[in-house]
Amino acid sequence: MCRKAEERDALKCDRSLDAFFNPRSVAVIGATETLGFGHAPTKNILSHPKIKKFLVNVKGGKVMGVDVLRTVRELPEGVDLAVIMVPSSSVIDVVKECAEKGIRHVIIESAGFSETGDEGARLEREVVKIARANGMRVIGPNCVGVVNTSNMFTTADVDVAVLVKGGVAFVAQSGVFGTALVDRACSEGLGLSKVVTLGNKCDVDEIDLVEYLADDEETKVIGLYVEGVKPRRGRRMIDVFRAASAKKPILVLKSGRTEAGSKAVKSHTGSLAGSDKVFDAAVKQSGAIRVESIDELFYTAMVLASQPLPPDGDVAIITNSGSLGAMMCDELELLGLKLAVLLPETVDKLRKVTPPWASCRNPVDVGPAIIESAIPAIEILGRDQNVGFIVMIFAIPGIVSSPRYFNADLTPFFEILGETASKTGKPTVTLGFGDERIIKMAEKGLGKSRIPVLRNLTLTAKAVASLYEYKKLKNKTDKNKSI
Repeated sequence: MCRKAEERDALKCDRSLDAFFNPRSVAVIGATETLGFGHAPTKNILSHPKIKKFLVNVKGGKVMGVDVLRTVRELPEGVDLAVIMVPSSSVIDVVKECAEKGIRHVIIESAGFSETGDEGARLEREVVKIARANGMRVIGPNCVGVVNTSNMFTTADVDVAVLVKGGVAFVAQSGVFGTALVDRACSEGLGLSKVVTLGNKCDVDEIDLVEYLADDEETKVIGLYVEGVKPRRGRRMIDVFRAASAKKPILVLKSGRTEAGSKAVKSHTGSLAGSDKVFDAAVKQSGAIRVESIDELFYTAMVLASQPLPPDGDVAIITNSGSLGAMMCDELELLGLKLAVLLPETVDKLRKVTPPWASCRNPVDVGPAIIESAIPAIEILGRDQNVGFIVMIFAIPGIVSSPRYFNADLTPFFEILGETASKTGKPTVTLGFGDERIIKMAEKGLGKSRIPVLRNLTLTAKAVASLYEYKKLKNKTDKNKSI
């Protein structure tokens, strides 16, 4: 995954970033059991059952019951990965010692580099110089490294026990934000494949990672948070993103869109945000999909990772709230999407499974009969050739699940509904609105069929639009391949 020779100063790097995610042996330099910086990565690496671990700390002794080497020079030859967590003033010497030991993959979690000013920038340039001279790849500095759910290896401040495996990979420039992404994904049941935090990205950047993840079988969707693209990497970004987008969707969230944001970015990771208009044009040219918020990144990734691309056909809506249905129509049309014109036989069949007062046009509004009517209605909508996507909207009154009143458990209803929707073969998303207990039941029941339950009307519409947008890109790409 090396850059072009002119961009990498003829760096003799290896052709894969795989050792960052699947190392056979790891050296933790600056290992500590003191609560604070370095504690969680040390504990997570030590707890991994299949990796050979080495701890290094100038104090020696033991850390978490494991013998500690005093210097990198005491390490055996052939260690795959070094995780460095020492003060920035000591990093240069440690990187040199790693080079002498033949360690070719390094994660520098230490801060105090280009994000702090001229002296920190000088130290960072020295790290790059040593790496290039010795064929090393470096993630960081000022990061927390990686998470790989396929083997539960992580160098980050995350709880490995709660990680949820799945098809979404996140690449974030910020370390703390990266771990927050992991925490939120776990709490919302969004399955992850890999997570990488890049920090100041003195060497490995989001372009390298997209190139790597494009061929990663466990990753179905790539989500990026970037603060800026490194100088002279714009053309390469477009080329790599375009090639990767032909294989899987790429979502891009960028900060530094305003003057205030640009200043914050520079003090955070030392990045230059650059012109947002130029960046936006480059993203569009590359085939990636730009999102505008964290919630949009999550929702869209959730839908793209779980749902098939829509067949020919437009959007059908089924709801128990005419108001929410109307608002969804507005949002979809503003995004350039059309409501499906239901076939006459579809409307006739819907009338047979819904009350006389229900609206059987699109959107299909069944009001309080949602529990009785939704399952047969979804089956009927799924057979309509004019329907390419189904949006289900639920705003079931909380009194239904209240212990003081009906105390109903709707989980089995949502479970059967999910099974029915999945059998249609058409992408389906759910908007849950109102009572939190019922939304949780929907998440549990529909989750068994991997149908996402979203909580924001506008972002649900945007997620639907992104699936159609990616379908157009894939059709265009496949057509060009066949010519």
